[in-house]
Amino acid sequence: RDRDVTGVQTCALPIYCIRQQIRIYGQNYQPGPAFYKDFVEAVRRGRATGADELILQRVIAAQPDGPRKEHYADLARHWLAVPELRLPIASAGRTIWRTPRLAVSIQPDFALAKAGGNVMVVKLWLKEQPLTHDAARGCLRLLDRHMAELSPGGTAIVVDVRRDELHRVGRRPFKRGFDAYLESEAEAMAALWQRLAA
Repeated sequence: RDRDVTGVQTCALPIYCIRQQIRIYGQNYQPGPAFYKDFVEAVRRGRATGADELILQRVIAAQPDGPRKEHYADLARHWLAVPELRLPIASAGRTIWRTPRLAVSIQPDFALAKAGGNVMVVKLWLKEQPLTHDAARGCLRLLDRHMAELSPGGTAIVVDVRRDELHRVGRRPFKRGFDAYLESEAEAMAALWQRLAA
């Protein structure tokens, strides 16, 4: 099954996470709207129109009272506090990273055009728990490795929105063997999934 790149796990109980995925995907399941989908779409529209604050206020007001509205309000406050990303929207593609036993969807949330034509390919981390260093590096590597399909010549950026942190691909290359490590993690997840689903 395809898995989104946002599925880079920070879960402390991977067996529980996989059991939950098996329960969901192993049935005739019709998913409801993703918790953060409206927020991400509002961020995209804000960058496309330049009316970030107005569009975010509208999407917050449209949420029913409760956790989602509170989360959106908190995320909006942090997003608006990152002026470095107030750049014009740009197009970005999507692709699939395939290992022998797993396919992972590589889909940035959007891309932004810097002066001079450089493009930043952006993935947002919106959850309450902080994005770990390893998860950020894994996400950056998958985006960077597939940049030819996403936005040729682009630069991968992962934003931990609640902590106003931008993670980038550094000047130093990824350590030798990092791709093999990611592939081994994917293979281990696929093997565990198969055993738990049996």
